[in-house]
Amino acid sequence: MRLLLTLFALLFPVFVAAQDLGTVNFDFDSDVLDAEARAEIAEIAEDLKASPTYKPTVVVGYTDAVGSSGYNQDLGLRRARAVARELVAQGVPVERIGTVESRGENELLVSVSAPLRANRRATVTLDDMLAACRSYRDIAINSASVGDQLQNDLRARLAEAVTAYAFYEANGRNGPAFQMAGAAREDCGIAIGYVNDSLRKVEYAQRCICNSTRLRTAMSGR
Repeated sequence: MRLLLTLFALLFPVFVAAQDLGTVNFDFDSDVLDAEARAEIAEIAEDLKASPTYKPTVVVGYTDAVGSSGYNQDLGLRRARAVARELVAQGVPVERIGTVESRGENELLVSVSAPLRANRRATVTLDDMLAACRSYRDIAINSASVGDQLQNDLRARLAEAVTAYAFYEANGRNGPAFQMAGAAREDCGIAIGYVNDSLRKVEYAQRCICNSTRLRTAMSGR
């Protein structure tokens, strides 16, 4: 099964990935936002406010390789929190801020032991893989969310579900991923077909995104 999933991932990569909104850099051993950082966050905030409201924001802090692992883990978290606070100060609703975490020195952009500014950063992304979707009503879509951006998202999810369904069907697999692919294929197709001001469109868009999330979770083996 794992071999089939690997082959699927190579042949049919996920169509909708986490969206990178920007990177904020920091001075050495600091979590203070300078003028350049605040300007970058202001741009990120504008993009975030214009993005689909159902996608959670992920802020991750990083450090360079100088210092102990434990200290850098804490410093990375302080940097992530500083960026999250500034996003809220720039008008991003606090409920839009999802995960705020640190990866410390574990993911250097440039693999050097020197104190390189490029490694001292915090990234802001929109996470497409929602952590949990116990009910489609967990997806925070309303009539204000409906528009071209949502429609394009639904089309991408439909294409992914159709491809996944065909793959698992051809290989005789009828487990959770196959079932979720079928559900996402149906719900995304229905959602796309409704007119933009339809309450039913909102409901089926929620169903589509929820089942698409479940499909990706099943495909990843989580």
